[in-house]
Amino acid sequence: MSEGAKRPAIVVVDAMELRRAGIVALIEPWADSLGIETIAIAPSELTAELAAEITAKAVIFSIGGASLHAAESMHWASEIHSIMPGVPCVVMSDRTEPEEAIVAARLGEQAFMPTSVDPQIALQAFSFIIGGGTYFPREALLQSLAESRESSRNGVNVVQHESDRLTRRQHEVLQKLQMGKSNKVIARDLDMQESTVKVHVRQIMRKLGASNRTQAALLAAGAARSIEGRTPLNGGAEAHIA
Repeated sequence: MSEGAKRPAIVVVDAMELRRAGIVALIEPWADSLGIETIAIAPSELTAELAAEITAKAVIFSIGGASLHAAESMHWASEIHSIMPGVPCVVMSDRTEPEEAIVAARLGEQAFMPTSVDPQIALQAFSFIIGGGTYFPREALLQSLAESRESSRNGVNVVQHESDRLTRRQHEVLQKLQMGKSNKVIARDLDMQESTVKVHVRQIMRKLGASNRTQAALLAAGAARSIEGRTPLNGGAEAHIA
């Protein structure tokens, strides 16, 4: 199938058929309005062949009450990233412990969404995520910042030293990242090309030793918190739309 013939899609991955159906019932009218197909499959049905047939806008990885610490959850999270590299992944979970969201961020996920969230807020978040934004509960971000404060002084100094190596433009982009803004919005705010923003984000991640944009924002926020002795009013890198 040619690149031009690929259909845009959001892929819902869940081992439980009834849960998959519930998520599809929520997002399908919204996705249809954007001209995006909704595909619901079990984890074992996610294949490279399917990935080659579509242009995935996002993957919703629904795990119910399972923990992301569980070996099976981590296995399928890794498989999703392997089969659909670079595609935003949203972990949807019945669990609300901040530790679960922190694990999701460390795994490189774009978002962690508890099933307790209001459905309309969820749809707003999905729109934000497919545009390049991130979504994590405030409690998880605050806990992550608290952990950063307890890090060894040596570790914080390393992050701060590396952030000092950022250019003025990269500092401006980093500030926008900490507000949870997408590349498109950052480009508009800073009067830059979106491709240039992407380059800056990659360089920021490399300099801070981060594996994803959320981790970069959290590392920078943790270093700033240790130096300033106060919590950012916006909760750091959160892109929370509640």
